[in-house]
Amino acid sequence: MILFFLIPAAIAQTFTTVDVQSVPATGDPQSAVITVTAPANPREVRCDILIAGATNGGVPAALVAARRGHSVCLTEETDGVGGQFHSVPALDEHKFIEISGATRSYHQFRNAIRDHYRKNFRLSPAAANWENFNPGSCYVSSLCFEPKVGERLLDEMLRQQSAKIQLLKRTRIVHITRTADRIQSALAYNFATKETIRILPRFVLDATEMGDLLPLAKIPYAVGSEAKSDTNEPHAAPEPNTACVQSFTYTFGVEHRDGEDHRVSKPQGYERIRDSQPFGLRVNYPEEFGWRGAYTYSVFGDDPPIPNNMSPRPFFPWRRLLATRNFAPGQVERDLVLMNWPRQDYHDESVLDRTPTDTARILQAAKRVAMSFLYWMQNDMPRDDGKGGGYPGMFLRKDVMGSTDGLSKYPYIRESRRIRAQGRVAEQDMNIDVETESRARSYSDSVGTGFYMVDIHPCGANERGRMMMPKPFQIPMSAMLPRDLNNFLPAAKSLGVTHLTNGAFRLHPIEWNIGEAAAVMASLALTSGSLPEAAKVQAELVAIGVPLVWFDDLPTNHPSFAAIHLAAIQGLYPLDNRSLHASPDSPMTRFEAAEALCARQGQKLKGKAAAEHAVKQGWMAVDHRNWFHGDLPFYWTDWRTQHPALKKTGPVTRAEFARRILAPSN
Repeated sequence: MILFFLIPAAIAQTFTTVDVQSVPATGDPQSAVITVTAPANPREVRCDILIAGATNGGVPAALVAARRGHSVCLTEETDGVGGQFHSVPALDEHKFIEISGATRSYHQFRNAIRDHYRKNFRLSPAAANWENFNPGSCYVSSLCFEPKVGERLLDEMLRQQSAKIQLLKRTRIVHITRTADRIQSALAYNFATKETIRILPRFVLDATEMGDLLPLAKIPYAVGSEAKSDTNEPHAAPEPNTACVQSFTYTFGVEHRDGEDHRVSKPQGYERIRDSQPFGLRVNYPEEFGWRGAYTYSVFGDDPPIPNNMSPRPFFPWRRLLATRNFAPGQVERDLVLMNWPRQDYHDESVLDRTPTDTARILQAAKRVAMSFLYWMQNDMPRDDGKGGGYPGMFLRKDVMGSTDGLSKYPYIRESRRIRAQGRVAEQDMNIDVETESRARSYSDSVGTGFYMVDIHPCGANERGRMMMPKPFQIPMSAMLPRDLNNFLPAAKSLGVTHLTNGAFRLHPIEWNIGEAAAVMASLALTSGSLPEAAKVQAELVAIGVPLVWFDDLPTNHPSFAAIHLAAIQGLYPLDNRSLHASPDSPMTRFEAAEALCARQGQKLKGKAAAEHAVKQGWMAVDHRNWFHGDLPFYWTDWRTQHPALKKTGPVTRAEFARRILAPSN
């Protein structure tokens, strides 16, 4: 059992923090800087697991922990849940997502979004017939939706576990007490009630957008870009730079009301912001990287999407949340669009590790950039018809984000603090531009999978944007393990990655997976008294539909999903280095079976060498000509062992073999 230590009574303490949701777009940003005076003996709340941040890592972590019987305190500093599902409800995913490449519960959440629109709206005939229905028909994602829909569904999931989950909205952790290798307590402040409570958890997960608990708990972490001498990454900078943190963005929703005038007031410093960003529809994709070069987008239109979910021409539908053509007449009056265009990113300063005063100032500056971009759209954006500039009918839909200024309640944070973990994923681990492999580096301690380009939005510290395409990758457990704490784990983007690889790990389904993995690891630690071995974690993860190895044809509801992933992670399942196919219903060949039987005994042999060893050990046999016939289908009778009663001798499918080789009797 994990020992629990009572915290002695303390004197009153004072802390200064920022209420991010209350930072004004105009006026004095310091109005959002809050001085918290915590009483010596605040109200105490006990729970098994404290999860900071009801984000797209924190919510699934809370749900998994609750289903495993643990009490959870889930804090969230805004008045909503969902993290990136709120700020960027045009999901950053990959082309395999409709079949594989995410956890079972993530797929269920996506399906629930589609079901919401099918149940609550009358769809057009074409949309009603569309199996993977995309409400917004946007280019960037196969699923775009209104923030309020995602939040409503996540809220309902949490309510279903309300007996175990105490959701503390508008609450931020302001102080952590730690002794040696354990976090003992956390002080949390509620911006709405002005109350400070002391949370006494047995385990702590950080699912905040910026890794906020790392400095509070004095956990070693990295910020910004590392030096090449540190990471050995081909594209790392010569020197480390803590200021080189990916730009962040305040997003907002608009619709175009043609013939109307909805122009906002001109933001302070508009001309400087317009020119320094710079705003425009002409984007340079550097030819020296082998890209298309300079390209000018139009404002409106609909073109067929191209491979990387990008638009070949029109700007407006990139992240469209609702497309009128998908709904029956009268259901959706106008297209609703999310504005998250690279030119509205705030890149002048990093918001990490700044004083509360500076943090509020920087956040307001980022809001001013977003509002300036809206003003530019309404007044100066080049028109498709070539007649002057601006579309005054670009209407800011404040209800989309549910905020007073119409901007996302929390900015879209692309890069957080990152723990100095026991392991770290670097650029060279992702098999970028390696044509001979279908997957990135293999990790035997994998606790999940991910796939997205290394997408670096430039900081203001002399870094250019960068995009590189890795192979589908795994999430190693070692990258989630801190070096000096036994009851803490990251549950979002603050795991052990580099500045560069963070650009591939920060996306919606990957953070969801990290959150689920963290909750399982914490649960097992609470049961056993120490952080578990990878094999125990993996067995629990596959049981709830978390993939460990990349397959593009193995849905999480496949009856052999768990067996195949466990067999594959143990080297007992055939992996093709030229494809991602599991081919669960394909016949197992005799060569593949021999390789698996050798791997089960720790012998990593292939082809003829595996066959010879299997025959020598008496596991398999040759015919009277001394031929092994390695390419023929494998039958159970080929395996010289005692089998249970058989319905058939073969051919044996890969799925059947995976289930049998993992059986305890073997």
